[in-house]
Amino acid sequence: MATVLQIIGFKNSGKTTLLNALIKASRKENYTVSAIKHDAHNFSIDHLGTDSYSFQESGAEAVVIANSRQYAVMEQTGLDLKAAIQKLPKSDIILVEGYKQGPFPKIVLIREKAEIELLKESKAIHKIASYHDELQEEVIFIGGEEKLNQFAEMIIKEFLQ
Repeated sequence: MATVLQIIGFKNSGKTTLLNALIKASRKENYTVSAIKHDAHNFSIDHLGTDSYSFQESGAEAVVIANSRQYAVMEQTGLDLKAAIQKLPKSDIILVEGYKQGPFPKIVLIREKAEIELLKESKAIHKIASYHDELQEEVIFIGGEEKLNQFAEMIIKEFLQ
């Protein structure tokens, strides 16, 4: 069973930056990694004018677009976090960006002190961090590439070794 770790925070708190650092730290140690990104908006990976888009518009419930290097399955249904995890290949770690109410251990990223209270209602908070200098006394400071990478490496060791 894969280790699942969530990265949560408000918009522009640095979730994607941390997730990328965690992916790199995991790969550096030869772990297999999968990632899930929660999107609170109506995203589309397909666009008007493509054949696969026309298949969906004509009523196909699922469309696969594939080549020898990658594939995508587009279904006209949403997924909760547990269902998304089940769709992934076997991995050592699954990193999740978002799903604030999910049940897995979380690293919370904040931009200002008031956000600590707003995000404390989330379950399973493991660490609270920030890229902002003025919050160094309140949370773990991960500003700058060196601090970010050290933090990512520490988290991967903590969860996978």
